[in-house]
Amino acid sequence: MSHVLFINVFGQGHINPTISIVSELVDRGEKVTYIAGEEFKDKIEYAGARFIGYKNFDELGFNNGDISPTEIQPQLMEIAHVYVKIIGIVFSIKDNFDYVIYDSLFFVGAEIARILKIPAISSNSTFAVNDKTNYLAEFFTRFGPVIKGLLNKPEFAATINFLRDKYGIIVPDLLSIHKLKSDLSLVYTSRYFQMNSESFDDCYKFIGPSISDRKEILEPELISKEKSKIIYISLGTIFNKSVEFYESCFEAFRGMDAKIIMSVGMNIDIDSFKNIPDNFIIRSYVPQLEILKHADLFITHGGMNSTNEGLYYSVPLIVVPHFFDQPVVAYRVAELGAGIVIEKDKVSPALLKDSVTKILSDKSYKVNSEKIGKSLRESGGYKKGVDEILKLNGSKKAAGELIYI
Repeated sequence: MSHVLFINVFGQGHINPTISIVSELVDRGEKVTYIAGEEFKDKIEYAGARFIGYKNFDELGFNNGDISPTEIQPQLMEIAHVYVKIIGIVFSIKDNFDYVIYDSLFFVGAEIARILKIPAISSNSTFAVNDKTNYLAEFFTRFGPVIKGLLNKPEFAATINFLRDKYGIIVPDLLSIHKLKSDLSLVYTSRYFQMNSESFDDCYKFIGPSISDRKEILEPELISKEKSKIIYISLGTIFNKSVEFYESCFEAFRGMDAKIIMSVGMNIDIDSFKNIPDNFIIRSYVPQLEILKHADLFITHGGMNSTNEGLYYSVPLIVVPHFFDQPVVAYRVAELGAGIVIEKDKVSPALLKDSVTKILSDKSYKVNSEKIGKSLRESGGYKKGVDEILKLNGSKKAAGELIYI
Protein backbone atom coordinates (compact mmCIF):
# COMPACT_ATOMS: atom_id res chain seq x y z
CA MET A 1 0.00 0.00 0.00
CA SER A 2 1.26 3.44 -0.94
CA HIS A 3 0.26 6.70 0.71
CA VAL A 4 -0.85 9.54 -1.57
CA LEU A 5 -1.03 13.20 -0.63
CA PHE A 6 -3.90 14.89 -2.50
CA ILE A 7 -4.00 18.72 -2.54
CA ASN A 8 -6.94 20.59 -4.02
CA VAL A 9 -8.02 24.21 -4.23
CA PHE A 10 -11.10 26.28 -5.07
CA GLY A 11 -14.58 24.79 -5.45
CA GLN A 12 -16.77 22.03 -6.79
CA GLY A 13 -15.37 22.21 -10.31
CA HIS A 14 -11.94 21.20 -9.03
CA ILE A 15 -13.09 18.73 -6.37
CA ASN A 16 -15.77 16.74 -8.19
CA PRO A 17 -13.58 15.17 -10.92
CA THR A 18 -11.26 13.79 -8.23
CA ILE A 19 -13.80 12.02 -6.02
CA SER A 20 -14.05 8.90 -8.16
CA ILE A 21 -10.25 8.87 -8.47
CA VAL A 22 -9.98 8.84 -4.68
CA SER A 23 -12.58 6.09 -4.28
CA GLU A 24 -10.81 3.94 -6.85
CA LEU A 25 -7.40 4.49 -5.25
CA VAL A 26 -8.82 3.43 -1.88
CA ASP A 27 -10.55 0.40 -3.44
CA ARG A 28 -7.19 -0.69 -4.85
CA GLY A 29 -5.53 -0.48 -1.45
CA GLU A 30 -3.96 2.98 -1.50
CA LYS A 31 -4.10 5.26 1.53
CA VAL A 32 -5.20 8.81 0.66
CA THR A 33 -4.71 11.98 2.70
CA TYR A 34 -6.71 14.77 1.06
CA ILE A 35 -6.26 18.49 1.78
CA ALA A 36 -9.16 20.68 0.62
CA GLY A 37 -11.62 23.36 1.69
CA GLU A 38 -13.43 22.39 4.88
CA GLU A 39 -16.81 22.41 3.12
CA PHE A 40 -15.80 19.24 1.25
CA LYS A 41 -15.10 17.16 4.36
CA ASP A 42 -18.12 14.85 4.11
CA LYS A 43 -17.75 14.24 0.38
CA ILE A 44 -14.05 13.39 0.62
CA GLU A 45 -14.34 11.24 3.72
CA TYR A 46 -17.21 9.34 2.10
CA ALA A 47 -14.81 8.53 -0.76
CA GLY A 48 -12.53 6.87 1.80
CA ALA A 49 -9.79 9.45 2.30
CA ARG A 50 -8.42 10.99 5.46
CA PHE A 51 -9.46 14.62 5.28
CA ILE A 52 -7.53 17.71 6.36
CA GLY A 53 -9.40 20.96 5.84
CA TYR A 54 -8.69 24.66 5.56
CA LYS A 55 -10.91 27.73 5.30
CA ASN A 56 -11.42 28.10 1.58
CA PHE A 57 -11.26 31.06 -0.77
CA ASP A 58 -14.70 32.53 -1.50
CA GLU A 59 -15.19 32.22 -5.26
CA LEU A 60 -18.36 34.29 -5.08
CA GLY A 61 -16.00 37.25 -4.83
CA PHE A 62 -15.47 36.94 -8.59
CA ASN A 63 -19.02 38.37 -8.96
CA ASN A 64 -20.22 36.28 -11.92
CA GLY A 65 -17.04 37.23 -13.79
CA ASP A 66 -17.93 40.93 -13.75
CA ILE A 67 -14.84 42.01 -11.86
CA SER A 68 -12.41 44.82 -12.54
CA PRO A 69 -8.61 44.77 -12.12
CA THR A 70 -9.04 46.88 -8.97
CA GLU A 71 -11.68 44.55 -7.53
CA ILE A 72 -9.65 41.41 -8.21
CA GLN A 73 -6.68 42.51 -6.10
CA PRO A 74 -8.18 41.47 -2.73
CA GLN A 75 -9.32 38.18 -4.29
CA LEU A 76 -5.76 37.41 -5.38
CA MET A 77 -4.48 38.35 -1.95
CA GLU A 78 -6.92 35.92 -0.37
CA ILE A 79 -5.84 33.14 -2.72
CA ALA A 80 -2.20 33.76 -1.79
CA HIS A 81 -3.01 33.51 1.92
CA VAL A 82 -4.90 30.24 1.35
CA TYR A 83 -1.97 28.77 -0.60
CA VAL A 84 0.48 29.65 2.17
CA LYS A 85 -1.87 28.04 4.68
CA ILE A 86 -2.02 24.84 2.58
CA ILE A 87 1.76 24.69 2.33
CA GLY A 88 2.00 25.00 6.11
CA ILE A 89 -0.45 22.11 6.50
CA VAL A 90 1.54 19.91 4.12
CA PHE A 91 4.80 20.34 5.99
CA SER A 92 3.14 19.89 9.39
CA ILE A 93 2.05 16.35 8.51
CA LYS A 94 4.40 13.76 9.99
CA ASP A 95 3.52 10.95 7.57
CA ASN A 96 5.69 9.87 4.67
CA PHE A 97 4.07 10.04 1.24
CA ASP A 98 4.81 8.05 -1.90
CA TYR A 99 3.44 10.56 -4.42
CA VAL A 100 1.45 13.77 -4.52
CA ILE A 101 -1.58 14.64 -6.66
CA TYR A 102 -2.38 18.34 -6.83
CA ASP A 103 -4.75 20.61 -8.72
CA SER A 104 -2.94 22.22 -11.64
CA LEU A 105 -3.84 25.71 -10.36
CA PHE A 106 -2.02 24.95 -7.12
CA PHE A 107 1.14 25.94 -8.95
CA VAL A 108 3.57 25.00 -6.16
CA GLY A 109 2.46 21.36 -6.20
CA ALA A 110 5.45 20.20 -8.22
CA GLU A 111 7.74 22.16 -5.90
CA ILE A 112 6.31 20.30 -2.91
CA ALA A 113 6.92 17.01 -4.70
CA ARG A 114 10.50 18.05 -5.46
CA ILE A 115 11.18 18.84 -1.82
CA LEU A 116 9.56 15.61 -0.63
CA LYS A 117 11.43 13.73 -3.38
CA ILE A 118 8.31 11.98 -4.63
CA PRO A 119 6.51 11.88 -8.02
CA ALA A 120 4.26 14.83 -8.92
CA ILE A 121 0.87 14.26 -10.56
CA SER A 122 -1.30 17.19 -11.63
CA SER A 123 -5.08 17.04 -11.75
CA ASN A 124 -6.37 19.24 -14.58
CA SER A 125 -9.99 20.26 -14.15
CA THR A 126 -10.05 22.00 -17.54
CA PHE A 127 -8.00 21.87 -20.76
CA ALA A 128 -4.32 21.10 -20.49
CA VAL A 129 -2.24 24.19 -21.15
CA ASN A 130 0.99 25.00 -22.95
CA ASP A 131 2.11 27.81 -25.25
CA LYS A 132 -0.45 26.77 -27.88
CA THR A 133 -3.45 26.34 -25.60
CA ASN A 134 -2.87 28.87 -22.85
CA TYR A 135 -6.39 29.81 -21.77
CA LEU A 136 -4.74 31.80 -18.97
CA ALA A 137 -3.39 34.30 -21.50
CA GLU A 138 -6.56 36.41 -21.61
CA PHE A 139 -6.74 36.42 -17.81
CA PHE A 140 -3.12 37.58 -17.52
CA THR A 141 -3.55 40.16 -20.28
CA ARG A 142 -6.44 41.65 -18.35
CA PHE A 143 -5.04 41.31 -14.84
CA GLY A 144 -1.29 41.00 -15.44
CA PRO A 145 -0.48 44.55 -14.28
CA VAL A 146 -2.37 43.91 -11.03
CA ILE A 147 -0.50 40.65 -10.48
CA LYS A 148 2.86 42.30 -11.18
CA GLY A 149 1.93 45.09 -8.78
CA LEU A 150 1.10 42.58 -6.06
CA LEU A 151 4.34 40.70 -6.61
CA ASN A 152 6.27 43.91 -6.11
CA LYS A 153 4.62 44.63 -2.77
CA PRO A 154 6.80 44.09 0.31
CA GLU A 155 4.19 41.70 1.75
CA PHE A 156 4.48 39.39 -1.27
CA ALA A 157 8.23 39.55 -1.35
CA ALA A 158 8.27 38.62 2.34
CA THR A 159 5.92 35.68 1.69
CA ILE A 160 8.05 34.37 -1.18
CA ASN A 161 11.17 34.66 0.94
CA PHE A 162 9.41 32.93 3.85
CA LEU A 163 8.40 29.96 1.67
CA ARG A 164 11.94 29.66 0.35
CA ASP A 165 13.66 29.96 3.72
CA LYS A 166 11.28 27.80 5.77
CA TYR A 167 10.34 25.08 3.26
CA GLY A 168 12.74 25.43 0.34
CA ILE A 169 9.92 26.28 -2.06
CA ILE A 170 10.81 28.34 -5.12
CA VAL A 171 7.63 30.09 -6.23
CA PRO A 172 7.41 29.93 -10.05
CA ASP A 173 6.83 32.91 -12.30
CA LEU A 174 3.06 33.32 -12.09
CA LEU A 175 2.83 34.64 -15.66
CA SER A 176 4.43 31.43 -16.95
CA ILE A 177 2.61 28.78 -14.94
CA HIS A 178 1.18 27.34 -18.17
CA LYS A 179 4.69 26.01 -18.84
CA LEU A 180 4.90 23.97 -15.63
CA LYS A 181 5.04 20.20 -16.02
CA SER A 182 4.57 17.21 -13.75
CA ASP A 183 5.68 13.58 -13.97
CA LEU A 184 2.07 12.82 -14.94
CA SER A 185 -0.89 15.05 -15.80
CA LEU A 186 -4.43 13.73 -15.60
CA VAL A 187 -6.75 15.70 -17.89
CA TYR A 188 -10.49 15.10 -17.48
CA THR A 189 -11.40 15.30 -21.14
CA SER A 190 -10.60 13.42 -24.34
CA ARG A 191 -7.75 14.00 -26.77
CA TYR A 192 -10.38 14.77 -29.39
CA PHE A 193 -11.99 17.55 -27.34
CA GLN A 194 -8.65 18.93 -26.08
CA MET A 195 -7.39 21.88 -28.11
CA ASN A 196 -4.12 21.22 -29.97
CA SER A 197 -3.89 17.77 -28.40
CA GLU A 198 -1.01 16.83 -30.69
CA SER A 199 1.19 19.33 -28.83
CA PHE A 200 1.06 17.30 -25.60
CA ASP A 201 3.42 14.41 -24.95
CA ASP A 202 2.64 11.10 -23.29
CA CYS A 203 2.97 12.56 -19.78
CA TYR A 204 -0.53 13.93 -20.39
CA LYS A 205 -3.25 11.33 -20.00
CA PHE A 206 -6.63 12.40 -21.38
CA ILE A 207 -8.91 10.17 -19.34
CA GLY A 208 -12.27 11.83 -19.97
CA PRO A 209 -14.65 13.02 -17.26
CA SER A 210 -14.45 11.18 -13.96
CA ILE A 211 -18.07 10.04 -13.95
CA SER A 212 -19.43 7.39 -11.60
CA ASP A 213 -22.85 6.53 -10.21
CA ARG A 214 -23.70 9.21 -7.65
CA LYS A 215 -26.74 7.20 -6.51
CA GLU A 216 -28.94 10.30 -6.63
CA ILE A 217 -32.72 10.01 -6.70
CA LEU A 218 -34.44 11.63 -9.69
CA GLU A 219 -37.96 13.00 -9.28
CA PRO A 220 -40.15 11.39 -11.97
CA GLU A 221 -41.71 14.75 -12.87
CA LEU A 222 -38.31 16.05 -13.98
CA ILE A 223 -38.08 13.67 -16.93
CA SER A 224 -41.71 12.82 -17.72
CA LYS A 225 -42.37 13.75 -21.34
CA GLU A 226 -45.51 15.86 -21.34
CA LYS A 227 -43.59 18.01 -23.81
CA SER A 228 -41.66 16.87 -26.88
CA LYS A 229 -38.25 18.07 -25.60
CA ILE A 230 -36.40 18.51 -22.31
CA ILE A 231 -34.11 21.56 -21.98
CA TYR A 232 -31.85 21.77 -18.96
CA ILE A 233 -30.45 25.13 -17.78
CA SER A 234 -27.70 25.55 -15.19
CA LEU A 235 -24.96 28.13 -14.71
CA GLY A 236 -23.00 25.96 -12.27
CA THR A 237 -22.15 26.61 -8.63
CA ILE A 238 -20.35 29.95 -8.91
CA PHE A 239 -21.70 32.05 -11.79
CA ASN A 240 -25.38 31.46 -11.06
CA LYS A 241 -26.62 34.74 -9.58
CA SER A 242 -27.86 36.32 -12.82
CA VAL A 243 -31.56 36.88 -12.22
CA GLU A 244 -31.76 38.79 -15.52
CA PHE A 245 -30.53 35.70 -17.40
CA TYR A 246 -33.18 33.48 -15.84
CA GLU A 247 -35.90 35.99 -16.61
CA SER A 248 -34.72 36.11 -20.22
CA CYS A 249 -35.17 32.34 -20.30
CA PHE A 250 -38.75 32.74 -19.00
CA GLU A 251 -39.56 35.10 -21.84
CA ALA A 252 -37.71 33.07 -24.47
CA PHE A 253 -39.23 29.67 -23.70
CA ARG A 254 -42.68 30.52 -22.35
CA GLY A 255 -45.22 28.41 -24.23
CA MET A 256 -42.55 26.37 -26.06
CA ASP A 257 -43.28 22.67 -26.58
CA ALA A 258 -40.48 21.77 -24.17
CA LYS A 259 -40.07 21.07 -20.48
CA ILE A 260 -37.53 23.53 -19.08
CA ILE A 261 -35.62 22.34 -16.02
CA MET A 262 -33.72 25.19 -14.42
CA SER A 263 -31.20 24.72 -11.60
CA VAL A 264 -30.41 28.10 -10.01
CA GLY A 265 -28.16 27.17 -7.08
CA MET A 266 -28.37 28.14 -3.44
CA ASN A 267 -27.74 31.88 -3.88
CA ILE A 268 -31.12 32.74 -5.36
CA ASP A 269 -34.48 32.66 -3.60
CA ILE A 270 -36.78 30.82 -5.99
CA ASP A 271 -39.78 32.56 -4.41
CA SER A 272 -38.41 35.85 -5.74
CA PHE A 273 -39.25 34.81 -9.31
CA LYS A 274 -42.57 36.17 -10.53
CA ASN A 275 -44.83 34.81 -13.25
CA ILE A 276 -42.93 31.55 -13.83
CA PRO A 277 -44.11 29.89 -17.08
CA ASP A 278 -46.09 26.65 -16.76
CA ASN A 279 -43.49 24.64 -18.70
CA PHE A 280 -40.67 25.50 -16.24
CA ILE A 281 -39.49 23.47 -13.24
CA ILE A 282 -37.12 25.47 -11.03
CA ARG A 283 -34.97 23.92 -8.31
CA SER A 284 -32.00 25.05 -6.22
CA TYR A 285 -30.39 21.71 -7.05
CA VAL A 286 -31.10 18.78 -9.34
CA PRO A 287 -29.08 15.59 -9.97
CA GLN A 288 -27.36 16.89 -13.08
CA LEU A 289 -26.03 13.61 -14.45
CA GLU A 290 -29.46 12.00 -14.21
CA ILE A 291 -31.09 14.95 -15.95
CA LEU A 292 -28.52 14.95 -18.74
CA LYS A 293 -29.30 11.32 -19.57
CA HIS A 294 -32.72 12.53 -20.71
CA ALA A 295 -32.07 16.09 -21.91
CA ASP A 296 -32.28 17.20 -25.54
CA LEU A 297 -30.36 20.43 -24.96
CA PHE A 298 -28.19 21.88 -22.17
CA ILE A 299 -27.79 25.63 -21.61
CA THR A 300 -24.64 26.07 -19.51
CA HIS A 301 -21.99 28.57 -18.41
CA GLY A 302 -19.29 26.44 -20.00
CA GLY A 303 -17.52 25.22 -16.90
CA MET A 304 -15.42 22.22 -17.92
CA ASN A 305 -17.23 19.79 -15.62
CA SER A 306 -20.69 20.72 -16.85
CA THR A 307 -19.53 20.81 -20.47
CA ASN A 308 -17.90 17.40 -20.21
CA GLU A 309 -20.93 15.93 -18.49
CA GLY A 310 -23.34 17.26 -21.09
CA LEU A 311 -21.22 16.03 -23.98
CA TYR A 312 -20.55 12.69 -22.24
CA TYR A 313 -24.27 12.04 -22.69
CA SER A 314 -24.17 13.47 -26.25
CA VAL A 315 -26.30 16.51 -25.39
CA PRO A 316 -25.86 19.59 -27.64
CA LEU A 317 -25.03 22.79 -25.78
CA ILE A 318 -25.77 26.48 -25.72
CA VAL A 319 -22.85 28.00 -23.84
CA VAL A 320 -23.00 31.38 -22.08
CA PRO A 321 -19.42 31.75 -20.80
CA HIS A 322 -18.59 34.10 -17.93
CA PHE A 323 -14.97 33.97 -16.83
CA PHE A 324 -11.55 32.32 -16.82
CA ASP A 325 -11.48 29.14 -18.97
CA GLN A 326 -15.18 29.21 -19.89
CA PRO A 327 -14.86 31.24 -23.12
CA VAL A 328 -12.18 28.85 -24.40
CA VAL A 329 -14.31 25.82 -23.55
CA ALA A 330 -17.33 27.44 -25.18
CA TYR A 331 -15.58 28.16 -28.45
CA ARG A 332 -14.14 24.65 -28.58
CA VAL A 333 -17.71 23.33 -28.37
CA ALA A 334 -18.72 25.62 -31.22
CA GLU A 335 -15.60 24.79 -33.24
CA LEU A 336 -16.50 21.10 -33.17
CA GLY A 337 -20.11 21.85 -34.11
CA ALA A 338 -21.68 20.60 -30.88
CA GLY A 339 -23.27 23.86 -29.79
CA ILE A 340 -23.70 27.61 -30.00
CA VAL A 341 -21.97 30.34 -27.98
CA ILE A 342 -23.88 33.35 -26.68
CA GLU A 343 -21.78 36.09 -25.10
CA LYS A 344 -23.16 36.89 -21.65
CA ASP A 345 -23.61 40.59 -22.41
CA LYS A 346 -25.56 39.75 -25.57
CA VAL A 347 -28.12 37.43 -24.00
CA SER A 348 -31.69 38.29 -25.00
CA PRO A 349 -34.94 36.31 -25.13
CA ALA A 350 -34.91 36.47 -28.94
CA LEU A 351 -31.34 35.19 -29.24
CA LEU A 352 -31.96 32.41 -26.73
CA LYS A 353 -35.09 31.28 -28.56
CA ASP A 354 -33.44 31.44 -31.99
CA SER A 355 -30.44 29.45 -30.75
CA VAL A 356 -32.61 26.73 -29.21
CA THR A 357 -34.71 26.50 -32.37
CA LYS A 358 -31.58 26.21 -34.50
CA ILE A 359 -30.03 23.41 -32.46
CA LEU A 360 -33.24 21.39 -32.16
CA SER A 361 -33.94 21.67 -35.91
CA ASP A 362 -30.39 21.00 -37.17
CA LYS A 363 -29.36 17.38 -36.62
CA SER A 364 -25.67 18.17 -37.10
CA TYR A 365 -25.44 19.50 -33.54
CA LYS A 366 -26.61 16.18 -32.16
CA VAL A 367 -24.31 14.25 -34.49
CA ASN A 368 -21.29 16.30 -33.43
CA SER A 369 -22.13 16.10 -29.73
CA GLU A 370 -22.39 12.32 -30.12
CA LYS A 371 -18.93 12.28 -31.70
CA ILE A 372 -17.42 14.15 -28.74
CA GLY A 373 -19.45 12.04 -26.33
CA LYS A 374 -18.08 8.84 -27.82
CA SER A 375 -14.52 10.14 -27.43
CA LEU A 376 -15.17 11.02 -23.77
CA ARG A 377 -16.76 7.68 -22.94
CA GLU A 378 -13.91 5.78 -24.59
CA SER A 379 -11.14 7.68 -22.76
CA GLY A 380 -11.23 5.38 -19.74
CA GLY A 381 -12.43 7.67 -16.95
CA TYR A 382 -11.32 7.38 -13.34
CA LYS A 383 -10.27 3.72 -13.68
CA LYS A 384 -7.86 4.65 -16.48
CA GLY A 385 -6.63 7.56 -14.35
CA VAL A 386 -5.83 5.28 -11.43
CA ASP A 387 -4.13 2.79 -13.77
CA GLU A 388 -1.79 5.58 -14.89
CA ILE A 389 -1.16 6.76 -11.32
CA LEU A 390 -0.22 3.30 -10.10
CA LYS A 391 1.87 2.65 -13.19
CA LEU A 392 3.89 5.80 -12.54
CA ASN A 393 4.30 5.06 -8.84
CA GLY A 394 5.33 1.50 -9.59
CA SER A 395 7.93 2.58 -12.13
CA LYS A 396 9.39 5.16 -9.75
CA LYS A 397 9.67 2.56 -7.01
CA ALA A 398 11.29 0.09 -9.37
CA ALA A 399 13.83 2.70 -10.40
CA GLY A 400 14.64 3.39 -6.76
CA GLU A 401 13.70 7.07 -7.14
CA LEU A 402 11.58 7.39 -4.01
CA ILE A 403 13.47 9.02 -1.18
CA TYR A 404 11.61 9.84 2.00
CA ILE A 405 12.21 12.93 4.08
